[in-house]
Amino acid sequence: MGTSLRRAALSAAIGAAAAALVSPAVALAAADVTVNPSAVAPGGRFTLAAYCGAGAVSASVSGTTIGGPSEITLNPYTEGGPGAFNAELTVPSTTLPGTYQLNVTCSDGETGAGTLVVSPTGAPAGGGGSTSDGPSRALLGAGSGLLAASGVGGVVLLVRSRRYRGHHCA
Repeated sequence: MGTSLRRAALSAAIGAAAAALVSPAVALAAADVTVNPSAVAPGGRFTLAAYCGAGAVSASVSGTTIGGPSEITLNPYTEGGPGAFNAELTVPSTTLPGTYQLNVTCSDGETGAGTLVVSPTGAPAGGGGSTSDGPSRALLGAGSGLLAASGVGGVVLLVRSRRYRGHHCA
């Protein structure tokens, strides 16, 4: 019984190895896709970049998810190296706010997806500058008044503490 079990296991292992050698690769490498900026308002522009395998000679993206054309050809991006492509795209003004996947297909068979967030106002403001309109006269006046009041309060406490020094019981 032990010998027949070993033979069955060996036969299964040989069969699995043969099937793996004969069948084509199931999963191809994934293309790296970036979207910059990642959040855009309807009507706004963004850059989509795809980094395929070095053997890729072209790439395209499906724009149907955001209401665009079904196939948009990406331009070769020489600064990105072999297999790099990009395009500056516009979000249609009729696109509703939400998160969208942009699917890229490379000529070497690689695929990938980038995420674009369409928001009513575009990307959130962040850093790079002040949102203040300058000093507020009302706040400066209130702050000066509080400083003056605390100064007067300090003087009053100092005078009272000197008064009590001479009148303590021994």
